[in-house]
Amino acid sequence: MSERLGSLLVPCCILLVSVYASLYVGMLPPLWFGILPLLPLILAGVAILLAWHFNKGRVLILVLLLLIPKLYGGSDQQASLTAYLVVSCFCISLLGFIPERGFFNHFAVNRILFIFMLVGWCYAIERGWISFSFLDYRFFSSSFTWSTVLLWSVLLLSAGTTGVAWWFSGDAFKASGLVSIVSLLVISYFVSSDTQFDALLSAQFLLWIWFLLMESHRMAYLDDLTKLPGRRSLNEQLVGLSKQYAIAMVDVDHFKKFNDTYGHDMGDKVLKNVASQLKLFAHPGRAFRYGGEEFTVVFRSKHLDEAESSLETIRESIEKAFVTVFDPKKKQEVDINVTVSIGVAFAVSGESTDAVLKRADDALYQSKKKGRNRLTRAPQPKNS
Repeated sequence: MSERLGSLLVPCCILLVSVYASLYVGMLPPLWFGILPLLPLILAGVAILLAWHFNKGRVLILVLLLLIPKLYGGSDQQASLTAYLVVSCFCISLLGFIPERGFFNHFAVNRILFIFMLVGWCYAIERGWISFSFLDYRFFSSSFTWSTVLLWSVLLLSAGTTGVAWWFSGDAFKASGLVSIVSLLVISYFVSSDTQFDALLSAQFLLWIWFLLMESHRMAYLDDLTKLPGRRSLNEQLVGLSKQYAIAMVDVDHFKKFNDTYGHDMGDKVLKNVASQLKLFAHPGRAFRYGGEEFTVVFRSKHLDEAESSLETIRESIEKAFVTVFDPKKKQEVDINVTVSIGVAFAVSGESTDAVLKRADDALYQSKKKGRNRLTRAPQPKNS
């Protein structure tokens, strides 16, 4: 829950701050008035460079999409609604459901062409080049036309599907996309001047710059397979520990034999399952992927008394959790379970983190030696 809401926190803050700032944009000094019309273009350029650097083709498409009103400059409200707002919200929602395919390849080009085809289609309707006059009739007995109802249906469908998808996935892209859709509605219906428009549009690009920076952090610190913090994140955690802490090493038993029997893709499935159990039961500790089939759990000073019970819960939950894998010999799927061996070491005053990690690893070896699927506490160092 906290991770899900956290993915929406900063985008919402950017939206709220930009709306508040746009109300007072008229109080800016004259110099800033000259820069403000260029600010969306500058931030869009920064976002495109970052998207290129991190190979994020979906963000490239979004930035080009958000630039359309700035480059098009249409002032008619209805034209903005049909040729920009509806297409933009629909495409933002659509991009949340398609996989990332990189920057400047045939996938990105095809998607850009599709979006500009939609924009061109709407523009042609607004200019009267294409006519759907039957949509101008009233929607049953209401004061709305079929055209208005269809447009708002697309808007609500786009916002609704993006919101539901974000709620179930907690995905940062969908969270940013949902806030972008809300921002576009604000821009279309509550902006009364060009300066307000530039301020809110700049916030849109700032939102996606933030997303790209968070993605770079995720790629650097989060393990792609297990979605646990990786070795780099662990090293930074160890640097900031207080004098009292505990480190546990968790290793999947007979993992090499499992890979040889079922294949590496099934081995990856097992690692994901072990990581999911660690996420659920490592609290109040924090789990990391150390490398290969090894994981690390770090407990800070105020939670040391809960460390061993938490590790036992982890061991038992992994043992009871079955994973469906494909058995190449039986040519069918089978349910199997794996076990883990755990070694934990409690730091003493003056001991380095490398020494504590080494003692935890030695305790893990003792768990393996004693028959696996057990927790072993490392003895205190002799010089303590």
